[in-house]
Amino acid sequence: MPADDIETTPLIVEEGGEHEFDFSKYGWFATFRRSKAAVMCVASIALFTDMLVYGIIVPILPLIVQERLGMDSTSTGLLFGCYALGLLVSTPICAILSDRYHTRKIPMMVGMASLSICTLFFGISNAYWQLMLARIAQGASGGASWTVTLAMLADRFGTGPKLGVVMGTVLSANTFGFIAGPVIGGALYQYWGYSSPFIFCSILGSLGFLAACTIVDPIKLKEWDLAISRRNGNIDDPPDYSEVDNNNPLSIWSLIKDWEIVSICLTLTIVASAFSAIEPTLPIYLRQQFDANPSEIGLVYISVVIPTFASPVVGWLSYRTGQRLMCGIGVVWISIALPLIALPNNLWLEVAPLMFFGATYSIISTPSLPLLGERVKEKGGGAYGQVYGLWNMAYSLGMFVGPALAGLLMEHYGFFGTLCAFSASTLMIAPFVFVGNPFKYIPLKRFRCFKCFNDGYSSIPQRDPDE
Repeated sequence: MPADDIETTPLIVEEGGEHEFDFSKYGWFATFRRSKAAVMCVASIALFTDMLVYGIIVPILPLIVQERLGMDSTSTGLLFGCYALGLLVSTPICAILSDRYHTRKIPMMVGMASLSICTLFFGISNAYWQLMLARIAQGASGGASWTVTLAMLADRFGTGPKLGVVMGTVLSANTFGFIAGPVIGGALYQYWGYSSPFIFCSILGSLGFLAACTIVDPIKLKEWDLAISRRNGNIDDPPDYSEVDNNNPLSIWSLIKDWEIVSICLTLTIVASAFSAIEPTLPIYLRQQFDANPSEIGLVYISVVIPTFASPVVGWLSYRTGQRLMCGIGVVWISIALPLIALPNNLWLEVAPLMFFGATYSIISTPSLPLLGERVKEKGGGAYGQVYGLWNMAYSLGMFVGPALAGLLMEHYGFFGTLCAFSASTLMIAPFVFVGNPFKYIPLKRFRCFKCFNDGYSSIPQRDPDE
């Protein structure tokens, strides 16, 4: 057993040739910081904090750029895009390093600390380039937090039926931060001045850093979990850990060549672009069509994220019905939901199609996480950080492309035409979601351009069709 997998402590004793923990000498806090509940709490705090800070800052940035710096909307859009740039750069770095050095705790601590520092930098910035640096740093910290958090959950809960429910629960905390952020940010900015939202965000980031410090690195708790199972008499149902093939470790390139993974990431990019396309276009449409004021637009828009609180239920259902099947159903439904948003002739009737749209997004995103984890386990394990880094990059790419493409489409084809275009793109990807790897049904090995996808599939032992 590697020495770094066992804590250097006299509380470990030898019993029957196995390492056992003297649980009587562990206090409640020492036990809690090694528990799965602690990992869930820290993961929820990390994603809640990241999205809350994002939600607080987003409504304030246009005011800073246009009112304080006197710049136009193009500069505002570029500043928003800097977040995706930082996230795309930091995600693969954090993913690869966390897998290579077998640590989740340190990257999360770095992400939370950088989030605390960069939000303070927003408050003291007096030039546009300073805001750009702060925004890139915010995206980089988000890349670290998201990637490591998802990998940490897969490390701790395995890829069994619990993972979908756990990830759905943690994503609900993220949704709560998304809803609360703009409300808190607007109130702080209006009543306590320019710097108050950023000071508040910095305090939140510091609390997230302290929370990450409390837990024992989840990737090194295998022996602890096995000892807990033996103590509780669950030796026939041990924790679900994947054995890593150290002689042939997974690289991020080997994951990219696997069409089972690529199809999910491509789907997420398209779906995220459709989801983000609503952000800049829906307020304009509601204003022009129904003369809605900002408060009414905000209330209507909240209906998009309310269904995501059902993510734990979606995770549970997806394990029983099939995660890929659930994702495919969600893709078909979201292609139906998008055009429906433009049909109501009353402002408050918009709530129903928007809730349907939000529910379909949850049906796609929640099962995709354990589905990718299961695929990594089939390939040998040890690359959860990298596969969730790809998930995060795919999501970020969609969030970056969606608003820009939606702005161009709406200018030429209107709101309904824009939604129909995104609906068609999601419907086109649906067959690949259901099938997974289409190349396993087609003998394309003779074609060099398809060889990598066939190799990605053939790396997994397949059943002999003659059996």
